[in-house]
Amino acid sequence: MTSAGQARRELGLEARNATVRYARITALSAVDAAVEPGVVLGIIGPNGSGKSTLIRVLAGVRSLDAGEVRLDGRPLQAIARRELGREIALVPQETRVMFPMRARDLVRLGRSPHLGPFGWEHARDLRAAHEAMRRADVLELADRPIDELSGGERQRVVLARALAQEPSILLLDEPTTYLDLRHAVELLDLIGDLCHTHHLAVALVLHDLNLAAMYCDRLLLLSQGRVHAAGAPREVLTYRDLCAVYGTELYVAPNDVTGQVVVLPLARSFRERVRRG
Repeated sequence: MTSAGQARRELGLEARNATVRYARITALSAVDAAVEPGVVLGIIGPNGSGKSTLIRVLAGVRSLDAGEVRLDGRPLQAIARRELGREIALVPQETRVMFPMRARDLVRLGRSPHLGPFGWEHARDLRAAHEAMRRADVLELADRPIDELSGGERQRVVLARALAQEPSILLLDEPTTYLDLRHAVELLDLIGDLCHTHHLAVALVLHDLNLAAMYCDRLLLLSQGRVHAAGAPREVLTYRDLCAVYGTELYVAPNDVTGQVVVLPLARSFRERVRRG
C-alpha cells in the first residue's frame, strides 16, 4: 500500500532491440529485456558489457539510437518526466550532491514527483520518507550531512530516497558496491521482500554472481553489449557460458546448503592445473 492508502499499480518495463552507441563504440546492440512485477531481474556481465547503460536506458535517463522502451505498453518518450518519477525509481552507482544537506532532506527529495504545484509537503509525504528511512536502516543518519557519510551509508540513504518515491519499478545499478556483508544481505533481503510481497518490478546490476544466484529470479548475462544468455539462474550461470563471457577459469557447482549455484574464480595455480587436466 502507498502512504496515501491506495494500492500500488503493478507495472512492467520492456526494452526491445535497445541499441546505444557512444561515438564509435556500441554499448548496447539489439538488447531485449523485461522487468516484470514480482520478479527480480539481475543484470550481470564483465566490465564494459553494457550493464549500467541498460539500467539507464530502462530508467529513461539515456536515450536510444535504435529500439524502444515501454512502460505498461507506452513508449517512455511519450510519458511526462513527473509521471515517470512516480513510477520508476533509480539507484545509481554514484550520487553527487551539489550542496550540503542532511540525509533526511535527501530522502525527502524522493517525494518531489508526488508534490503539488507549490512543492508543499503533507503529512503523508513525511510518513513515506520516514518509512523509507526505516526500511533502509538509516534513521540514525537522518541529521548527518551527506558529505560526512561513508560510501555505504550514502548508498543506503540513496536507496531510502528511491523507496520514498513509492515506485512501481525499482532499478538499481550495483547497489551493494559500498556495502559491508551485513548491509548487502539486508538490502537484498529488503529488495526481495518489496518485489515478491508488494509486487514491485525490480532490475539490478550485480557483480557478485553468488548474490545474483541467491536473490534473482531471472538473469540477463551481457557480453560486449549483447545478450549472451537469459533465464533462471541455473540456466545462465553455467560453466561454459561464464568462462566464455568472463574469459577466465571458474568453479561452478551447486551450494550444499542453499542448492543455488556457487561461482568461484580460480587462482593462476588452479587454472594451470585445470589446463593440464
